[in-house]
Amino acid sequence: MPNEEMGSRAMPQPPDVATGAVITAVAGFLAFVAIVMAVLLFYLGSTVPNAFRHAIENPFPAPALQKTPQNDLKRFELEQRKALSGYGWADRSKGLARIPIDEAMRIIAARGEHAYDPLNPPTADNPTGAQP
Repeated sequence: MPNEEMGSRAMPQPPDVATGAVITAVAGFLAFVAIVMAVLLFYLGSTVPNAFRHAIENPFPAPALQKTPQNDLKRFELEQRKALSGYGWADRSKGLARIPIDEAMRIIAARGEHAYDPLNPPTADNPTGAQP
């Protein structure tokens, strides 16, 4: 488009960018980055010998699941019932024995309104410490 047709408008300024300088600067920057990366990789490889080797995975062992949880529960409940309904030592060194729940409830009910009063210390004529 000739100047006469544009009228009073000014012509756009032609690009004065030196493309050779831009390409040289970008190439220099990329070369600098490549050299730094190479130096870092060499340094890492020499200071940490296993840095580039794949890590060996040690997976967790599978959980040990119960094969028959219903039977285990029944066996556990049976053991608990035996412990609660039988006689045995709770602490033999202190002289503490375990008695069946039904027997313990009968003893407490027999004490009446004094059922939850503290026990008397055991004596020779009253070895259990129960109140009369």
